Amino acid sequence: MKKTCPTIQELLAFDAVARYESLTRASSALFVSVSGVSKQLAGLEEFLGRPLFQKIGRGVRLTPLGREYWNKISPSLRNIEMATFEARSGSAGDGVIALASAPTFLTKWLIPRLAEFRRHHPAVTFSFREHLEPHEAVPPDVDAAVRYGSGDWHGVVSDYIAGRRFVCICSPDLMKPRKKSPGVGDVLMQTLLHHDQAPPTAWQHWAETNGLDESQTLAGPRFAQYSAVIQAAVSGFGVALVPRILVEEELRAGSAVAIGASIEVEQGHHLCFRAERLERPVFAAFRSWLLAQGQASDNGVPHK
Repeated sequence: MKKTCPTIQELLAFDAVARYESLTRASSALFVSVSGVSKQLAGLEEFLGRPLFQKIGRGVRLTPLGREYWNKISPSLRNIEMATFEARSGSAGDGVIALASAPTFLTKWLIPRLAEFRRHHPAVTFSFREHLEPHEAVPPDVDAAVRYGSGDWHGVVSDYIAGRRFVCICSPDLMKPRKKSPGVGDVLMQTLLHHDQAPPTAWQHWAETNGLDESQTLAGPRFAQYSAVIQAAVSGFGVALVPRILVEEELRAGSAVAIGASIEVEQGHHLCFRAERLERPVFAAFRSWLLAQGQASDNGVPHK
């Protein structure tokens, strides 16, 4: 029978060299000799009839065709790895949950709570993937993505978790030269810190709710991640308006203080997934647990 597809050994060698840009490092990762990796690459290039790499100093780099080919096949290789890991990991319904997440939500809110879920599902392993850009689709090798926004993403189920309640925070030391605790009237005299994906009218809404001139809330540094906004506020760089669920630890520890009345916005953190993922019992259990945790957090129930 005529060969219509490269061997898995050739594809794994190609993938490893593409990732490491080095035959030596690829051979170490694959536990194969350098000559063995080189032989697999030569076989793949002969099969395709096109060069996939060009030599750069002591390393190699993908050709434009090689990069296009790698971008197309690497997700499938990751799927094979994940499916194999799940098949070896234990009983039906257990295995791996592949989750992409907004980074600050993952580190500040989700990870501190995951130990509780694992107590009930000890065989589950989480594989955390790179967070998705606002208009990026959920990849087929990802079970779900925690995304920040209004919840309107095409082609997926989008369940609200938490995060619509916003609070204004600053360092308790920010007003020390004024020898008083920070108050609502002091906010507009400080640097206002903004998040790129926050609702554009959030600061205006907060100012109006607290009886301030909303026209003075537009200027100020902008940040791509809430972790940076929060750190800037805690460090005394300015005053931030952030989801309350992301600063629970700072407020309890006293490294940040809340100012004025909080507000509720339309955006929040959502769990986005394809409906068929609910056919996996372990994912269905994770979804139910996550939404219950989010509801408790939104209701002000402290995490223990």
